[in-house]
Amino acid sequence: MNEDFTEKRYGEILDLAASRFSFYPMSQIPESKGAALWRHDIDFSPQRAHALARMESDRGVIATYYVQPSARFYSIFEPEVSAILRDIIGMGHEIGLHFDPSVYPEGELSPRLLVEKALLSDIAGSEVKSFSLHNPTTYDASHFSDISIAGMVNATCPIIRERFTYCSDSNGIWRFTPLKEVLEDPAVTSVYILTHPVWWTVDTMMPRDKIKRSIEGRAAAELSYYDALLAANNRPNIGN
Repeated sequence: MNEDFTEKRYGEILDLAASRFSFYPMSQIPESKGAALWRHDIDFSPQRAHALARMESDRGVIATYYVQPSARFYSIFEPEVSAILRDIIGMGHEIGLHFDPSVYPEGELSPRLLVEKALLSDIAGSEVKSFSLHNPTTYDASHFSDISIAGMVNATCPIIRERFTYCSDSNGIWRFTPLKEVLEDPAVTSVYILTHPVWWTVDTMMPRDKIKRSIEGRAAAELSYYDALLAANNRPNIGN
């Protein structure tokens, strides 16, 4: 199944989806049939998200990219990451907030949601209009059952999922029916697709190897930055 998760296959999936459905951002959930909500949770790699956003833009497809201010694997404060987010928006996509309630005390969830919304809106240079929950099956997510919270559409709301045929690639596998089968099914009239950009790579790889490559790529980039900084300022680089 790992051959399903390549850029080549993603392009084929996009072409198939675009031939059947009209794409909408999560902030504009349509009532009509023939709609596709195309959601990306950026858990690991903004760079992979950037690559998918370009593929979608080339096909006139729009998606919503959910960005996690509390992420362990990237920082929205890095100039390279904020530039990626602004470029994704410039392609016509929408940026949403990927919120992790587990990093806060329960009584602080509502104000923290607003803080992260304001922060991400400022960094991305565009108002955040929707949010999704990070790993909602690992904690009690009953606090987030309303379709709108803090002035944002709640993309994790069960009511939304019930109106669409849902498909997810969480953990680098198809959690339900494979996406291609969903898109080819004539009985499917509207879809809600959740992907995680880190899984969609040029080469066929095992899911854990993709995570490992993402982590090691970030580490290599940081070390290169450190070396270049010292060299540019004529400072000694002990051990290099």
